[in-house]
Amino acid sequence: MDEVQDKWICGFWTRIGALLVDSLILGSIGVALGFFFESTFVQIGGWGKLIGFSIAMIYFGMMNSAMFNGQTFGKKAFKIKVVDASNQTINVPKSMLRYSILAVPFFVNGAQIYNYDLLTYLIYPFSILLFGGFFAIIYLYVFNRATRQSLHDLVVGTYVVNASASPKDTDKVWKLHLILVSGVFIMAGFAPAFVSNVDQSEQFKSLLSTQEALNSILPVKYVGITDSTKKTMSTNAKTRITTYVKASVYLNENVVDDRAFAEKLAQVVANTYPDSTDRNLIQVTLIYGYDIGIWSLWYSHGHLFNPIEVLFLEDD
Repeated sequence: MDEVQDKWICGFWTRIGALLVDSLILGSIGVALGFFFESTFVQIGGWGKLIGFSIAMIYFGMMNSAMFNGQTFGKKAFKIKVVDASNQTINVPKSMLRYSILAVPFFVNGAQIYNYDLLTYLIYPFSILLFGGFFAIIYLYVFNRATRQSLHDLVVGTYVVNASASPKDTDKVWKLHLILVSGVFIMAGFAPAFVSNVDQSEQFKSLLSTQEALNSILPVKYVGITDSTKKTMSTNAKTRITTYVKASVYLNENVVDDRAFAEKLAQVVANTYPDSTDRNLIQVTLIYGYDIGIWSLWYSHGHLFNPIEVLFLEDD
């Protein structure tokens, strides 16, 4: 233990342990908020993550700063803290910037964009944030052993160190790490351009029309729809191929077990997406709940239908 504390730079697992403690604290706050504001969070939808992001930014931004000696409750428990290269704690604005760089890729993931035209403009920055940012953070956390700085530490010039240790000279970040991270950011920025032709396919346009039709039905809030193929291996080593259209339907009301309602949605799929009649199944998964980033609660139920049968159902 003494040898570990003599090291200025904090080890990987100590840092992860502190993060787990902080996550439990924030999760407890999220549970309490969800108990009182569940219906509000459900209405907000994917943007509810901004609530958790704001709470976490205040928590990490203030406590990792000089205001609390660079220590969250988790860091205090593990006797580590956030400092700059001079072993001095940082101010609140820099601490909040540090946390934002770390958290944005995780909180942006899963954001629900209802306006497709808006999504076409956001897909490039989203790709950079999600794929580039996520990879850079995880990669540097694991492989940058010289300084143990991840992306957010490198940008603002901070270190997570053992609180009782004296500052020591550290090796520089291996250049190959920086080259790999930069390359991933560049590829993430260009990636949407290579898949944009999918948006122009007739199948995609047809699925988009089906999605819009489903979105217009109450209490539907948001729908994600895919045309997929599933391969399964049977006991006699034969491969079984199942084709299906899957609609993931997020609801404003908890009616996930309502098969009649799911059947109505399946009928819309069959009538607006002609290719569905060539598939084995239409799967309608009804989903109710919320995700505020620091806590989530979901109820879901999958309903399966024969495309030909639902196509000829009469409307109520």
